[in-house]
This record gives sequence, structure tokens and C-alpha cells, in this order.
Amino acid sequence: MLLTEFIKSALDQTCPFFADDMTVVEVIDLMQKGRLECAPVLQEGKITAMVTLRDLLLLRPSSSMNELCLRDLELEKTGTAGLHEHLFEVCSRMRSFPAAIVPVLEEDGRYAGIIEKAKLLEKIGEVFHLGEEGSTIELDVPSFGLKLSEIIATLEKNDATVLSFGLYHEPSKPEGMVVTFRVQTHDLFRLVKNIENYGYSVRYSSPFFREGDEELREKALEFIHFLDM
Repeated sequence: MLLTEFIKSALDQTCPFFADDMTVVEVIDLMQKGRLECAPVLQEGKITAMVTLRDLLLLRPSSSMNELCLRDLELEKTGTAGLHEHLFEVCSRMRSFPAAIVPVLEEDGRYAGIIEKAKLLEKIGEVFHLGEEGSTIELDVPSFGLKLSEIIATLEKNDATVLSFGLYHEPSKPEGMVVTFRVQTHDLFRLVKNIENYGYSVRYSSPFFREGDEELREKALEFIHFLDM
């Protein structure tokens, strides 16, 4: 499945939504009956905000409560996703989605449905192989002369398959960069030691032994030290 089709495939059109002229009392009743934590608020078919049951219940009861409408409240604005947007474009705006669901729009701006934020994050994890099938290696590298192809070639020479990678600047070291790889390898310990022998500075690696056998790890380190001597 193409990532440009992911949002469309995960779209939920059954999630309830409320018109902005509905009263607060009516919405609270419907949300409690439907066990809804949050829902989109629409005005003439277009998303205006996201309402949460918690915010409504925190309102002070008053004699005018029965007449108070959603549009009378200062509801938190929400970001939206386009129905045919690429997954990565949507995830770059993740902080603009305050609730557990993300409103999705048609190309003309009309409301189409919602997608669960958790599904976005799960798909990102799947794309970058962030599950248990991979290991992480993070390297300190200079900003100048950086050739990712050379690093990837070195990893592959040592029987590792590069699943994904990313890089970023470290604020405390503006002249350097950090590059992170997700890899598959049958011997992570050997891979890390060989990468260090190539002159790379390994900043972090996944635990060598997932069962936590620290004694065996220490013996392996002593053996490597003995070979180096």
C-alpha cells in the first residue's frame, strides 16, 4: 500500500460529530451515552474545532447552560489531515492534533471522517521498522564530508541489513551530526565492535543481550580486549 493511500484506507466515517449550534447540555448527554472522549465540531460541513467531554464537564453550571451552544465556547482548534496526503506530511503536524483522533478533510475542505492518532504512529513505526525485529545503532559523525552511502556500505559489509535511518544535528555539537540506523543482524555485538574498528564513534546501540545476561556480556568484552592486545 502506498503511503499516500494510508489515510484513505484507515478513514473512519462512523465517528460521531456535532454541529456547532448544538447545545452543551445536549452534547454532554450524547457523549456520555456514546462513551466519547472527544469529537469533531462542524459548521456547514467544515471542521471548526475538537470538543472533549472533560472540557464540557468542567464548565460551571449556570441558569443559561441549557441555551449555551458549542460555538459559544472557546474550543481548542485542531489540525487536520487531507484525505490524499502523504503520511509523512501529516505526521510533521502531529503537535496540532490535541485529541486522540485526527479530523480528515476532502480536497475541497469538507469533513470526510477521522483517523486515530495511534494508527498514524503505528504506521510510522512500521515504516521505520521500530519493532522488535530490528536493532538501533547511533553514530557521531562530522557534518562535513558525510557520506551515508559509505556508512551503509560498511554496515552491509558486516552482514547487517539497513532497514531505515535518520539524522539530526546535536545542539551541543553544531559541527557534528548524529545518524541513527535500524538494522537487522544476527550478531549485534560483533557489528558494533567492527564499526568502531572502522573509526566510527558509536553513540548508542540496542542492548546486546535482550535477556539481560550482563555476566556473559562482560566476558565477551574481556575477550575482545584480549584480542585487541
